[in-house]
Amino acid sequence: MKISAFFSSFKSYRLILIVLLYVVLQGCSTIEHQQTVDEEPALNTLESLDVKSDTRYAVDVYDPWETMNRRIYNFNAQLDDYLLLPVIDGYQAYIPLFLRQGIHNVYSNLTTINHTLNAALQLKGKSTFNNGMRFISNSTMGLMGIFDIATGMGYPEISEDFGQVLGHWGASEGPYLVLPFFGPSNLRDTAGLGVDFLIAELYLDALGMNEGSEGWLFLYYGLMGVDKRANVDFRYYDSLTPFEYDFIRMMYTAQRRILIGE
Repeated sequence: MKISAFFSSFKSYRLILIVLLYVVLQGCSTIEHQQTVDEEPALNTLESLDVKSDTRYAVDVYDPWETMNRRIYNFNAQLDDYLLLPVIDGYQAYIPLFLRQGIHNVYSNLTTINHTLNAALQLKGKSTFNNGMRFISNSTMGLMGIFDIATGMGYPEISEDFGQVLGHWGASEGPYLVLPFFGPSNLRDTAGLGVDFLIAELYLDALGMNEGSEGWLFLYYGLMGVDKRANVDFRYYDSLTPFEYDFIRMMYTAQRRILIGE
């Protein structure tokens, strides 16, 4: 059976599997967190613990799988150094800037479909209208998104993902996670990422871009990954601090909570 046929045969079930996985893992993490809380001393006060009253933590992050997360973080750093960055260097050296920009614009335009739908699911009228007009403008006058004319027309990109949708409707963020290839996340955003990929498959099907050989799909998603990494300045361990993992965890969680309004 071809790879594309295999995945398409399970397309109607993947959303259910993502939701079930989120519920099960969230339940397990909640039990583990509750057990940890129950094991704390009964007299859990500032006086009994001899902690100064002005002690504050910028962001409290629940990270019960820290050992695994740190290993994945190190794996991502190695992958970045030995594979992704050399590919990015070649991409930037041999592909002209105008062509790289056009590729980036096309992927950004397709992603605007997700942004529009996710904004609508959060009942964000302004963001829904902005992203909808951005997609229409760039898809028509921008020649299927090759040129970004929407920003100049007053329709900038407003990122809205399904993780934000889940958060908007009350789903808790769950434990912190570091995903292979994708980097920092949490249980809620991981489920949202899966749904966003399913949405992308639906409009790729509608546009006829999911048809053909597996080589085309690998090229499509591979080039998408290269484009995304080329537009991120972050470099692992450039901070020269042993606390980089903690800092990234704190910054990611703080940013997501601000976006969702938690």
